[in-house]
Amino acid sequence: MAYPTLALHLLISAPSDVPVDDMATVRKTISQWNLNLGRAVGLTVLPVSWNEHAVAEFGERPQAILNHQIVEEADLAIALFHDRLGTPTGESASGTAEEIRVLVAAGKSVAVLASATPRAPLRGEALQERQRLDAYLDDLRTAALVFEYMHAGDLVGHLNNFLSRATAQFQQSVEMSKEESAGSDSQEGVWPRAEVRESVGTDSKGRLKTQRHWSLVLHNTSRGPASDVDFAFEDLDDDALFRVHREEGTLGTIPPGQEARFPMLLAWGSPNAVDCVVTWTDAVGDRHDTRATVRT
Repeated sequence: MAYPTLALHLLISAPSDVPVDDMATVRKTISQWNLNLGRAVGLTVLPVSWNEHAVAEFGERPQAILNHQIVEEADLAIALFHDRLGTPTGESASGTAEEIRVLVAAGKSVAVLASATPRAPLRGEALQERQRLDAYLDDLRTAALVFEYMHAGDLVGHLNNFLSRATAQFQQSVEMSKEESAGSDSQEGVWPRAEVRESVGTDSKGRLKTQRHWSLVLHNTSRGPASDVDFAFEDLDDDALFRVHREEGTLGTIPPGQEARFPMLLAWGSPNAVDCVVTWTDAVGDRHDTRATVRT
């Protein structure tokens, strides 16, 4: 069954030695959390990682490019460590260390989880790298909680606790913003946002498949009807894969407190943030415009 939800981008950051099984456990736990809890609270956590979502680009050092493409856009993050800290970036001890620093500085929630599973003693360069990681984690523990996990059950427990706490904090900040804006006339207008609904079906082989259906939502927060409503995206390339299915001309009238929805056509490579301006006429005939960034 489809349901309205707010999508949060969760960055999964880890050096290359973190076991594949641990990474699979993280993604499975996120998927189960979305199904069991996210639906109830109206939130969907979308995992993001550099090896799946970064694109080739020139002009800056590699980690700076990753920061611009996926790190700075993340709403929360999980950092996993095994025996390696990772390769220095020129500004931090490793890519994962820099991503933690960037996100914490931006006020984002970050969970740092270190593997404590039994394994053979290390020697040579591997031991030196482990000592380098231990020194980093010891320093990190002076300003953060670093949790260890012995097995998949520990990892699942830490992840579920983090997701529940981080999303609850996000919801609380959203509600506080709503309360602060409720008494302010400057917040009145017709505001655009993107919203996703999920549906579960089966493919030709009978396997479960989740489909996401995006919509552009125009919400009239003013005290009266908004007529002659129209919208346009600013600084959007003509060939950008970011479309809204709509009729020609203005969109009619939206009653106070009500919303209008329009299907969005997105594809891999679509921009994840586009500036949108909505124009409308109030009950006394004055023309207005409201501007906001639509994020998918």
